[in-house]
Amino acid sequence: MELKGTYIQTIFKANDSSFRVILIKVNKKTYTISGNFPNLEEGLNYKFIGDFVEHIKYGKQFKATNYQKDEDSTNGLINYLASDKFYGIGKKLATNIVKTLGNDALKKISEDKTNLDKVKGLTEAKKTLLYETIKNINEIDDIYIALYNLGLTNKMATKLYDEYGINTLAIIKNNPYCLIYDVEGFGFKKADNLALNLGIEKDNPNRIKEAILYCLDELCYKDGNVFIYINDLLKEVNNYLELNVDLINKSLSNLIENNRIKNINDNIYPNNLYNAEFNCANSLNRLLKYPSKKYDDKLIDNILKDIEHKENIKYTNMQKTALQQVLNDKVAIITGGPGTGKTTIVKGIIKLYSKLNKIKENPDILLLAPTGRAAKRLKESCNLEAYTIHRGLGYDYNGQFTYNSDNFLPYSLIIVDESSMIDIELANKLLSAINPKSSLIFIGDENQLPSVGPGEFLHDLIASDLFKTYRLNEIMRQANNSNIIKLANMVLKQNIDDSIFKAHDEVFFYNAFPNNFKTLLRRLLDNYLDKGNDLKNIQILIPLYSGICGIDEINKFIQDNYNLNKSICLKTKEKIYYVGDKVLQLQNNPEKGIMNGDIGYIIDIFDDTLGIDFNGKIVRITRADLENLTLAYAISVHKSQGSEYENVIFPIFNSYSIMLKKKLIYTAITRAKKKLILVGDLETLKNKIKYKEKLRNSSLINFLAKKELTPYDFL
Repeated sequence: MELKGTYIQTIFKANDSSFRVILIKVNKKTYTISGNFPNLEEGLNYKFIGDFVEHIKYGKQFKATNYQKDEDSTNGLINYLASDKFYGIGKKLATNIVKTLGNDALKKISEDKTNLDKVKGLTEAKKTLLYETIKNINEIDDIYIALYNLGLTNKMATKLYDEYGINTLAIIKNNPYCLIYDVEGFGFKKADNLALNLGIEKDNPNRIKEAILYCLDELCYKDGNVFIYINDLLKEVNNYLELNVDLINKSLSNLIENNRIKNINDNIYPNNLYNAEFNCANSLNRLLKYPSKKYDDKLIDNILKDIEHKENIKYTNMQKTALQQVLNDKVAIITGGPGTGKTTIVKGIIKLYSKLNKIKENPDILLLAPTGRAAKRLKESCNLEAYTIHRGLGYDYNGQFTYNSDNFLPYSLIIVDESSMIDIELANKLLSAINPKSSLIFIGDENQLPSVGPGEFLHDLIASDLFKTYRLNEIMRQANNSNIIKLANMVLKQNIDDSIFKAHDEVFFYNAFPNNFKTLLRRLLDNYLDKGNDLKNIQILIPLYSGICGIDEINKFIQDNYNLNKSICLKTKEKIYYVGDKVLQLQNNPEKGIMNGDIGYIIDIFDDTLGIDFNGKIVRITRADLENLTLAYAISVHKSQGSEYENVIFPIFNSYSIMLKKKLIYTAITRAKKKLILVGDLETLKNKIKYKEKLRNSSLINFLAKKELTPYDFL
C-alpha cells in the first residue's frame, strides 16, 4: 500500500546503515515510518510503499520497502528552498521562487535553468548555484529510482551509491559483475540477476567467467574441497547456465590463461586455496629445516616423575613416550579420542617445557584453538591464557592479521588444540606467522569431522609421514567406565553393542519417527526441567537445517514452547528474537569481538538492536547484522566442534542420510560430557557408521613431498 505525507523528523537513525524511524504528517495526523531512507528532506512530501505492522514495544508503524519524492506542498517547498542546502536562498527569495514557478518549481528549474530568469531578486551566481544543487539532488534521486526499477531494495541501492556515487548507473551498466568484488553482500547471483535485468545477454563472456568462478567456489566450500575435477566443474556450470559447452570451455581457458584460477592436471583450483596449500607446505618445510632444540633424556624423565608425584597422576605409556620426545620435535602431532588424556598431556608439556627452560610464568608458550569455546576450555584446564587462532594472530577490525610472514609470533613453543577444525586458509595464516626458531605442536582427534572450510589439514599432516605423530590409544583410568567413550569407540570400530543403551547409564536411546520427534523432545525437556534443571545445560545437535526435524524447525519449536519472554521482540523477514533466546554467531565480526560459532543469550532488545551476552562479553547487534545470527537451541554438529556440553540430544533419522556418516556421528557423541540421548532409529545408526567416507580433494601432501618449492611449481 501507499502512504503520502510530509517528512517531519527522524527519531532514530542507525549508525552503520541508512535505516531510520521517521515521522511524517498526513493532513493533521502523524505517522511513524521505518525503513532505509538515505535521502530525506525536511518539509518535502514523499510517497512511501509498504504495510502497517504492529511493533510489540513501539506500537503501530508503517514499514516501508520503498519511497520516492511526491508533489511538494507550498510551505514545505518554501522551507526546503530556504534551508542550508541552498546557499544564499533565504525565506524571502524562496517564497518568491515558489510564487513565480509554482509547486513544481524544482522540476521546472532542473529541466531549464532559464526558468529562473522569471524570478526577481536572483543574481546570475545564485541562479547557477541553485540550478546545479537541484540538478545534483535530482541525479541522486534518479539513480535510486533507476536502481529500484532494476529490482534492488533501498538497502542494496544505498550500498551501490555509497560505493560508486554519481557514477553508479554508468559503472553497473558497463559491468554489473564488478559488484561481486566492490560491494559487500553482492554475490554472483545478485549481480547476475541485476545484469539480466539490465539486458546483458546470457552468453556474455563476463557472465560465463563469473559463473565459472561462482560454481568453483560453491563446489569447493560446500564440500570442503581445495580443487574440483574439470569435468565436474564444467557439468556444474553447464547446469547453471544452460549454454553451449564450447563457450564455457573458452571462458574457462581464458580464466586459466589470465591466472584467475589454476589448472593442475585438469584439477581446477581457486587461486586463494591453491596459494593456501602451497604456502602451508612452504612454511612447514621451512620449519623442518631449522634445527630443533634437544633436551637431556634423563633430565626429562626426572621432571616427569616429579610432575606425576606432585600432581598425583600416572601417565599412560603413550603419554609418557610423547612427553619424553615431543619437545625435541620441530613440528609434532598428538592425536587421540575422548578419555585418552589430550588435555593431560598438554598440561604436562607446559610444565615440562617450563621446568626445562626455567620459565616461571610461561610467557614463552602460546596456547591456541580454532574457536572461542575451545580456547576457553583450554585456558581453564591448563590454567594458562589461551586464545582463538584469529585473536592470537592479532585479527583486527579490518580483517587483517598483525602477525604474519613479516612479523612472526614472539613465542618459542606454540600448541594448537582442536586441530581437526583448522581449514587450509586459517592454517596458512597461522603457519606463515611462526618463526622458524619456534616449535609447533598440533593436538586433535583425527576421527572427528574435518574443518568446515576447505582442506584436510590435520589428516594431510599425519598422512604425509613428515611429522612425528603420537597416537593416544589408551583410555585413562578416570575415563575407563564412561559409556559415552565406550559408544564412541564402538562407532569407530563400526560395531555397536545394544546392551550399552540398556544400562541406562550416561547413554540413552529412544525409538522415534520424524513425525513424533517433537512430542518425545517435549517430554524429555519437560522431565529435565521438572527436576530443577536449566535448558542452558542441554544442547541439541542436528545434522541438517531443513525438514520437520531440521535445525530451523526445532529451534522454532523450542523458542515457541520454552521461551516465555514474549513481551518484546525483534522481527526479521525470516526470524523473530526474544529476550532469553539462545543464539549463534555465523560469521567473524572482529569489530565487535565475536567469532563464527560463538553462542550467547539475548539479554535485552532496545531501539531495533539486540543486547547479547557472549560468555560475559556484552555485544549490541543491529538489525543490519541479524543476517549473521541464528537461534542456537539446536545447532549443527559442525558448529559444535571444539565444544563440550553437559547433556546432548542427538536425533538420528533416515531423512538425515546425506549427512549421517561415521565422523559426524562420532563427533556428535563425543560432545557430551555427562549424558547423551540418542533419538530415532537404531538400525539407521548401525548402518550409517559403516559408510565409507570419501576424502576431500586436496594437494597438501603432494606439496609437502616436494620439500623445495618455488612460486612456479605446478604451473
